[in-house]
Amino acid sequence: MKIPNTVYLILAIISFLIFVDSLFDKGSSHELLFWNANIWIYRLFRLAVALLFFKIYFDKRRTIKTIRTK
Repeated sequence: MKIPNTVYLILAIISFLIFVDSLFDKGSSHELLFWNANIWIYRLFRLAVALLFFKIYFDKRRTIKTIRTK
């Protein structure tokens, strides 16, 4: 299944916004994959997900550009 490039960008932006929102959370723990985790572990997880989607987006964009220039 081929996922459009913009879907990765949208997922990256949403994940990054969730990460930023977690910075304003006053709690010391948050539920992560059905377990209570330290808030900093949760924030690192959200940041990693956002960075992963950004990386996929830019990699796909770069390959599309190189295919078009050939």
